[in-house]
Amino acid sequence: MTGAVLPTSTPSLWKQIPSMLLNPTHGVRVRWRYMPRLAPWLARFLLAGRVSRVREIARALKPLVTRAYDAHRELVDLAGIQNVVRPVGWLKVYEKESGFARSELERRLMAEHRIKFDILNPDELRQLEPNLAPRYVKGVFQPDSAFVSQPIRLIEGYTRHFLANGGHIFQERVRRLEPLEDKRIRVRSELGIRRFDLVVVAAGAWSREFTDQIGDRVSLDTERGYHLNIEPGNAGELRRPVIFPERWFALVPMRDGFRLTSGVELAGMHAPPDFAPIYKLLPIAREALPGLSDRVTREWIGYRPSTPDSLPVIGRSPCCASVIYAFGHGHLGLTLGRITGRLVAALAAGRQPEIDLVHYRPDRF
Repeated sequence: MTGAVLPTSTPSLWKQIPSMLLNPTHGVRVRWRYMPRLAPWLARFLLAGRVSRVREIARALKPLVTRAYDAHRELVDLAGIQNVVRPVGWLKVYEKESGFARSELERRLMAEHRIKFDILNPDELRQLEPNLAPRYVKGVFQPDSAFVSQPIRLIEGYTRHFLANGGHIFQERVRRLEPLEDKRIRVRSELGIRRFDLVVVAAGAWSREFTDQIGDRVSLDTERGYHLNIEPGNAGELRRPVIFPERWFALVPMRDGFRLTSGVELAGMHAPPDFAPIYKLLPIAREALPGLSDRVTREWIGYRPSTPDSLPVIGRSPCCASVIYAFGHGHLGLTLGRITGRLVAALAAGRQPEIDLVHYRPDRF
């Protein structure tokens, strides 16, 4: 989303805590057994929701999100997979004027950063998405955003292009990174030991294990996200992703149905999945898109690697200059993957990156 400058932590979050505790379908859920480990991250997360800090974070996110689509489009063209990325925009819809009013901070930040968006009335919503239920009084449309209807095809296309241009892929489970006195890095994997001049840590939610080994203290946890893939039934089409902020879910048209996504669960990496809350959203989703089937064809849980300030970690390790970090993109991993790769490539080649990386430095916590 080219307009995604609003961080996850906002000034209104404190008011939502009672709902988080009592409503199982709320967008943020906490497993209290995990709270002792989560507490330092959570404290930084809540502090990041101050108005002044939210504005700073939005300024830091802008150069990433506004370059994201063009960066993907460049590589999509090189890889010959133009039909995978659909430039049809993103839409948020609201059932009540009060719900729309709560989006005021997000709209103000987008306006301040000259990110294009349109406010839609009910007639305009019906023209844009005629199969939605006629219950929505307002919409916010970001026309310059795009989405990937089949992420695996994007990754496969990028992989083919990489291999065709001399790249190599080795699939091994890395156990440990060890800096050496000659400034090289020893990588211990399940299949052997190798030495490298440069290592990029881009292991998502698993990256903190490696930063600890290097000696860097990075504030990283995981926001667990749940998805259901649903057969279309008689719903007709959605032309683009639609987000329902008041209900804490989104519907995304995929190649094999509709993806229902919910909010986040704070429970770490090892707690067993709990799909019960997202299934409680299924009847609400069917009200939003009449005719939608109740047949679920796939369940999925993902581990979003999240920093408390919603900014990724991009830059050289303060403890070892032969290690570059590229993780912590939270909800924008696929979106920011390509532009992050371009920034990391510049660092690795000794060039000046196209944007200042000071806001994403690993030692900011």
